Amino acid sequence: MTYRRYGSSRAALPQRAFSTKVLCGAALAVAVSLLGLTPALTSVSSAASRTGPTYSTKTTSYCKAGATPITFWGWVPGIYRVVDVFNQTHPSICVDYVTKVGGSGEYIPLLNALKANSGAPDVAEIEFDVLPEFEALHYTVDLSPYGAGMYKNDFVKWAWGEVTEGSNIWAMPDDGGSMGLLYNAVDLAKYGITSPPATWAQYAADALKVHKANPKVYFGDFAAGDGQWVLALMQQAGAWPFAWNGGSTVTIDFTGPKEMAFANYWQKLVSEGAIDHANDPFTSSSPFFEGLNSGIYLTWPTSAWGPSYFASYVTSASAGDWVQGPLPGSATSSGNWGGSTYPVFTESKHPAQAATFVEWLAASPTAWKLEVTPPSLLFPNFKPELSQPGLLKETIPMLKKGTSLFAAPAKSAPGIPPISWPPFMTYYLNSTTAWASKFFDGTQTIPQYFQFLQSTMVTYAHQEGFQVNT
Repeated sequence: MTYRRYGSSRAALPQRAFSTKVLCGAALAVAVSLLGLTPALTSVSSAASRTGPTYSTKTTSYCKAGATPITFWGWVPGIYRVVDVFNQTHPSICVDYVTKVGGSGEYIPLLNALKANSGAPDVAEIEFDVLPEFEALHYTVDLSPYGAGMYKNDFVKWAWGEVTEGSNIWAMPDDGGSMGLLYNAVDLAKYGITSPPATWAQYAADALKVHKANPKVYFGDFAAGDGQWVLALMQQAGAWPFAWNGGSTVTIDFTGPKEMAFANYWQKLVSEGAIDHANDPFTSSSPFFEGLNSGIYLTWPTSAWGPSYFASYVTSASAGDWVQGPLPGSATSSGNWGGSTYPVFTESKHPAQAATFVEWLAASPTAWKLEVTPPSLLFPNFKPELSQPGLLKETIPMLKKGTSLFAAPAKSAPGIPPISWPPFMTYYLNSTTAWASKFFDGTQTIPQYFQFLQSTMVTYAHQEGFQVNT
């Protein structure tokens, strides 16, 4: 992402509409939430809401007397193990890790603390798509004076691009969600499909083949209510609907040729009954994961971390039948769903020490040897780790014996195209969730969904003072 930061402080915003509206739509909404009105970040994004069990931290027990104190907020299961190692190997710094609930469970108290200039941590886990909302409020420290630039070539291009603007580095990129195709190899074989579809054309052909043989089985499900999942597949298809460089103009295009081709592709499969339209996997009432386990759904285009979240639903009905293969079409391009960054905040009294910590956390082979293992199971954007045998051999019990959790996503990760997030992701995610019920009950189509998003997002951008290109 290329993000042009206005001014050098929160008071140094341009005049005209910028001081009241073009601070950015999301940032303005955040400011409202900080004043105790409508919370803007209560829509938890896809990856953030998928928190596993929390683990008590032992981190400060390894600290040395007189060490500089750093507070770190996050939600990754087992990340305290990495903090323990940092404290043991960096005796002059003491990192205190505080477990938070992912997404709004962290973001709302964090923003309140930053606004109050009291109680904020030095470092916190912030997702890629949410980082611009903190950046627009000038709450993140430029890490370039602390040597972060030396790690540029150690990260896949798209991830580094989303945390930098020119020579400024507003956070360290950490984990990602390179996409793959989780499929039930045993069930596919029942329909004569012995290898996963390599292209989306083959995916469609296989989906129709399965539906013709058994109309009660679906090849997959289009999760319209998960806006990030939809965007990840659009990213791969070259149909990314947003462009923004931090200025007063934003591009919104859900109805262009590539975007509508994407919508029509999936709608055709839904209309023919080969793909379901009844579930958003991560809603509390969704039976999607149970359907995967029982054989109602045979594939799931998902991120590198997806199988780990499905694993708790797997029973003897499908255990050992699953393979995390390449996303169709990933030989030429792929998509990313989820992932986090680690910024240092302007309220930190020890930015140099905090920078030392986040650089080590995101760009240390020692840290990554733990981060890719259970219970964390993070997928790296750190290129040295992407080729490590340990990562490529990592597996979980639900997968077919001898297959890898991360090998296919690792192969496609360098081919993920760069994108820029809009300054109002919260509003976009709320809009997709609000509309999804119409698609799930069959009263609206995906092309109509995209037309709705086009109209809704353009109207909202204009209300927030943006000029809009379509």
